[in-house]
Amino acid sequence: MSFILHSNLHSKSHVLDLELCSVLLEDNRYFPWIFLVPRKNNIKKIIDLNSFDQQHLFLELELAQKVMWNIFQPDQLNVAAIGNKTPQLHVHIIARYQNDPAWPNTVWEFPGKIDYSPLEKEKVIKSLRASFSENSF
Repeated sequence: MSFILHSNLHSKSHVLDLELCSVLLEDNRYFPWIFLVPRKNNIKKIIDLNSFDQQHLFLELELAQKVMWNIFQPDQLNVAAIGNKTPQLHVHIIARYQNDPAWPNTVWEFPGKIDYSPLEKEKVIKSLRASFSENSF
């Protein structure tokens, strides 16, 4: 059975596939924001993954955090696996700045959103791909 991405994640831009996870980009200029989505069906929580996949998820999460830190040089990284509205395991990695419009609150409390221009989105995706390639295990 091939992997099925939850419909709530279809609007995200595909960046690349790691060994376990797909990396997706949230289209929001206010907050550099990616998702790791393990390509396993019927997985809602981290504990639904077997032990090997849980360990691999955390290796890929470490890599993703380093990539986000290196590219965006934020003041903080927010990492969350919530799943209340999208019941497919996905981990948010969000670069935060003390001068971003939601600081110090969560990004979900901020009602505004501005999409990247097509050129900006292409540039961000290229930077992410290059950094993941340079920093792979």
